[in-house]
Amino acid sequence: LDLAIALSAVGLSFALGAVIGGVSGYAGGRLDRVVGRLVDVLMAFPLFVLAMALVAALGNRVENIVIATAIINLPFYIRFARAEVNVRRDAGYVEAARAGGEGHLAVVLRFLLPNVLPAMAVQISLNLGWAILNAAGLSFIGLGVRPPTPEWGILVAEGARFITTGKWWLVAFPGLALMLAVLCFNLLGDGLRDILDPRMRT
Repeated sequence: LDLAIALSAVGLSFALGAVIGGVSGYAGGRLDRVVGRLVDVLMAFPLFVLAMALVAALGNRVENIVIATAIINLPFYIRFARAEVNVRRDAGYVEAARAGGEGHLAVVLRFLLPNVLPAMAVQISLNLGWAILNAAGLSFIGLGVRPPTPEWGILVAEGARFITTGKWWLVAFPGLALMLAVLCFNLLGDGLRDILDPRMRT
């Protein structure tokens, strides 16, 4: 369930963040400044606390956990796409597309964002690990998925009550599974960075 929540939330935040950041970076001017300030305000909050507030307000259903996790991941993709598109918006292939009659939205979606996606793949992998921790953390403190649904945060929380009785394995194995899942996504992000960064290939 944690993997499903993480994949859904990161997919949603990636799609929205790439489009919003791409349009903002391409348009520039007042729109870019407004989007930049809104992202700054969102990132000024502790992200896990913001997720707790959103889930508490919306209710602790799986869909709401996905929405809350997507919202706290959204600024990363908006800022990344905005910065990358801002650098590329005057490139030769963009000028050629505009000269060929392509509209502004088509230029962003068909020419700019596809050139940004490989670099964003690294951020996607890292965010998957954070999203898993966020979903498990919400369940651990009682704001996420409720028992008897099998979920890593619930298993760790229930197992923690038995540590004093010597039954350490009840918390150790769910915690180990959670740690390995996050570690794997972080290693995947490092590997993708090495593959996609041309400076690492030379």
